[in-house]
Amino acid sequence: MNEARSAALRLLKFRPRSEAELKGRLAEKGFGDETVQAVVEEMRRTGLVGDARFARYAATQAAEKPVGRRLILNRLREKGIAPALAEEAVQAATQGKDELERAREAAGRRVAALQGLSRQAAERRLFGFLSRRGFSSDVVWKVVRESLVEKR
Repeated sequence: MNEARSAALRLLKFRPRSEAELKGRLAEKGFGDETVQAVVEEMRRTGLVGDARFARYAATQAAEKPVGRRLILNRLREKGIAPALAEEAVQAATQGKDELERAREAAGRRVAALQGLSRQAAERRLFGFLSRRGFSSDVVWKVVRESLVEKR
């Protein structure tokens, strides 16, 4: 149990983690289910691990980059965060940040690399780039049209 506790503390030293992520990492290290469950419960009781805390941290970190809400939500869900908790954290992290502006920022960095391509190819690549970053298709199409207007 002490070895599992030490491993958990080492993992938490670098950054907050979700309960599911911590359980998975401890299981990968070869600790049994009962030991993992006991250690995670202890970490939860002491306040060292908690999905709400992790969700706020991860959403805030991700929202600092020009990515869409959908990508942040998906990343939180992949880490085992409940959908309602993930939505709440993303809402708090992106409050006051316009998704359209973040998409424009991401596109601005990419448009220079698309010079020399046909308009169709540039649109396709920019659309894919922004979509993979979690922006909604409405936002993506608007930004693609704005960014590539000079290619007409």
